[in-house]
Amino acid sequence: MEENQVPAPRNFTVSQDMDGAYVLKGELTIHDLDYLREFLESSAVRSGRVVLSFAELAFADTASLQFLASFKRGMGISGGLVIGGLSSEMEKILRISGLASHLL
Repeated sequence: MEENQVPAPRNFTVSQDMDGAYVLKGELTIHDLDYLREFLESSAVRSGRVVLSFAELAFADTASLQFLASFKRGMGISGGLVIGGLSSEMEKILRISGLASHLL
C-alpha cells in the first residue's frame, strides 16, 4: 500500500453468539480478505474448529466465497469450517454462485 493510501473500511463485523459461532454481519468483499484470513487462522489455531453464521450477512462477493471454500478445504475433515445460519440473501448468492456445495 502506498504511503498516501488509507485502507478501505470494512463493511462487515464479526461477533460471537452464545453458542460460540462467529456471526458475520454486513457485506463481505475482496477488500476484507486479509482481515478475514487473519481472523480465521487465529480462530482455527485456538479451537481447531470454526463455526460461522451468515444469518446477518447481506452480501459476499465471489472472491470471498472462494476464499472461504479454499480455507474450508485446507482445514480438512477433522477440524473444519462450518457455515450455517444463512440469510435469505446469502442462500440466493450461494445457489447462484454454485458454491453452496463447497461451503455448506
